[in-house]
Amino acid sequence: MGKVLELEQREQAGSGSYNRFEYQVHWIVCHIIGQLENNAECIVFCEFHDDMAEFIPEKEEYQFYQIKTKEDSSDWTVAELSKREKKKSGGYKKSFLGFIYYNFLNFGVECSHCYFISNNDYDKDVRLWQSYIEDGKIVAVENNELYQRIKGRIKDEYVDSLPSNFDRVFDIFIQNTFVHKSKLQLSTYTTQTSGMFFDQLANKNIPTDTAHLIFQQLVNDVRKKSTEQIKTPISFKSLVDKKGIEISKINDKINSTISKKGNYTDFYKYLSTQGLTDKELHCIESAKTLHDSRWLNVNDFKYQEIVITLRKVISTYIECMGDFYDASVLEKECMHELLKQGLSSQSLDRTLIEVLYYEQRFSKEI
Repeated sequence: MGKVLELEQREQAGSGSYNRFEYQVHWIVCHIIGQLENNAECIVFCEFHDDMAEFIPEKEEYQFYQIKTKEDSSDWTVAELSKREKKKSGGYKKSFLGFIYYNFLNFGVECSHCYFISNNDYDKDVRLWQSYIEDGKIVAVENNELYQRIKGRIKDEYVDSLPSNFDRVFDIFIQNTFVHKSKLQLSTYTTQTSGMFFDQLANKNIPTDTAHLIFQQLVNDVRKKSTEQIKTPISFKSLVDKKGIEISKINDKINSTISKKGNYTDFYKYLSTQGLTDKELHCIESAKTLHDSRWLNVNDFKYQEIVITLRKVISTYIECMGDFYDASVLEKECMHELLKQGLSSQSLDRTLIEVLYYEQRFSKEI
């Protein structure tokens, strides 16, 4: 069992505010989307020793990620990245860089790289540091003043219990710690993340309602596993179950969904078997396009609620009536339930109800 599975986590409090927590969740989802696109064989762990950890089975190595936000637009400096906050109980917490150094110190060869991610950019000194290591150059050789300045600030954090291998670990830390500016903006990270997901699935021809469901399940899974509390030592199997998201399993789920749910072509072929006129087929196809567009707008909460309510009514109707379809009766039942729930909408018409009705019938056929 490796040290990553044995050592107690330094903290399990998570982000200090709801918005920071949600930003962190959506950044992790974006990272997963990127790994899906790359068909990567890896496991993402939410809030495990850091905001996120990623295990590469082939190399048996971990990478750790800190995901932090700033409300103002100022660039991160070395001083800010190594600034220590005072604890309520007295003493000082480790800085962002101090915690990253901690990973290299405690986990040794199990820790290959560490990353600091933020919505803000970085100043000239931080960018210089990054330019050296991205080009495979030695920071101490290229800019010894910068090297010594960062080293001095980290050493100050560990002065009370300076490890005997401090210098060696610091050299690993300085060459393998990367900082990146996230593409996600604080004001739009939810829509950016959903947009990335649907772009990634664009060539898979999955119905948008199904894609939306997969996306929401992924976001909720990251939320749940970010707040799951564990105690170490822990087996790798239990860790994956409680905190992990396996990229290969998400790809398997998407591929399975495609085979089970069919695609637009199959849906339209199904409609053509339902005795509909050409005019009715055209109306339903147009309504489905409009519905899919609105359904993907995660900020249109009222529409989301309306559709969820309609699907429940339609599901009950199909269970009771089987293949018999009376559009006017179903429309009345849907309108009644919407009024009951306070969700009446002037934009609602019979065609949307037909789209949802045939979607459910189609899903039962395949």
